[in-house]
Amino acid sequence: MRFIQTVAAFATVLLMTGAAPAQSQEKAPHIALELNKIEVSGNTCRLSFVMENQSGQDLDVASYEIVVFEKDNVINQMSVFDFGALPKAKTIVRQFELSNLTCEDTGKLLINGPAGCSTEIASGHCTAPLSLQSRTGVSLIQ
Repeated sequence: MRFIQTVAAFATVLLMTGAAPAQSQEKAPHIALELNKIEVSGNTCRLSFVMENQSGQDLDVASYEIVVFEKDNVINQMSVFDFGALPKAKTIVRQFELSNLTCEDTGKLLINGPAGCSTEIASGHCTAPLSLQSRTGVSLIQ
């Protein structure tokens, strides 16, 4: 009987203090960029990305300067990846084939920042924070 009273008292305290299971919190506006796959495609290395626009606004353009590092941390190349227009709350998949790149030797991709931004151009991709993830052995960093 004493055990039941203790449990009941504990439950009452939890209810009174408002303790409840954690509810999911919405993330702040952002653009999610995931390196989903990296594979050999003929004489090139194909990088497949999944991008989700959670910025709260339509984006006419979403271009980013990306630096490709080999596993020994030597820069292989730097390019602008144009993901195109991205409506709000939309998910897209884009693939880029890079020559002079061996998929097996690729170590990480650095998102150097948004491309095509200036004080005259106030595109949403210039200010929306990026949330990065990689499903491959190649790191995606900022």
